Amino acid sequence: MEADKFITDDYWQLIKYNYEQIRHAELKASLIVSLYSIFFTIAYTFDILDDENIYYFEFTDPLFVLKIIPIVPAIIFTILSFASCVNCFLPRLSISVKPSPLYFGDIKHNWAKFSDYSKELIGVMDDDVEYKVHLSQMAFVTGSIADQKFKHVSSGIKYLTRSVISFLIFFIIIYI
Repeated sequence: MEADKFITDDYWQLIKYNYEQIRHAELKASLIVSLYSIFFTIAYTFDILDDENIYYFEFTDPLFVLKIIPIVPAIIFTILSFASCVNCFLPRLSISVKPSPLYFGDIKHNWAKFSDYSKELIGVMDDDVEYKVHLSQMAFVTGSIADQKFKHVSSGIKYLTRSVISFLIFFIIIYI
């Protein structure tokens, strides 16, 4: 009996690990959004405080197009990065699994009455094989969510890097 408890503890540790990875991905996405907020606040503040108005462009300037071109990819990369971070918070997965009395998201949708839920939960908890199936299902779902979130965060970081480089090129060009 003690060996079975140890095995189910391993399942719960795996599920807990997956939840921690989900939280880490969301933290990274929120840091990226915060970096953009700080960056745009600083850029806006410089524009307000600058007497020369560095963001003013003369349309008749022959170098106007060369000065404005680097801002286009910067804006596109910023939008893509921000969208990736938002998608990290809202993963859309279509994983087909059976409802589980162990998963909080399934409880209200599948068991209207406590008596039905209680009967299902006790049945699952008393059947070791069924209990392990539900635990492995939770580990699979949480692992899939964590994987999807990290893909979005990686994409957000990639686009963040590209947008920073594009903005740097833009600032170097407008100061030339």
